[in-house]
Amino acid sequence: MDQVHVSPSLLSESDTNWYFWKAGIFNPNYLYNKKGRYKGYPFRSFAGGKFTGGYSDHFPVYVLLIKKQ
Repeated sequence: MDQVHVSPSLLSESDTNWYFWKAGIFNPNYLYNKKGRYKGYPFRSFAGGKFTGGYSDHFPVYVLLIKKQ
């Protein structure tokens, strides 16, 4: 599981121009296995030491920040 760590100062109403807006998991349909035993799981790039044509064994996470002017 990936994680994103955000400092408390970014989450507070301080003098910074950057503000936390939201975080999420990037999981469009093409990142999922479509069939078989692992249907609904991430479409892995490697399994058993062989390339499967997938992307990763997990879904990427992201954080969106807003810059106030």
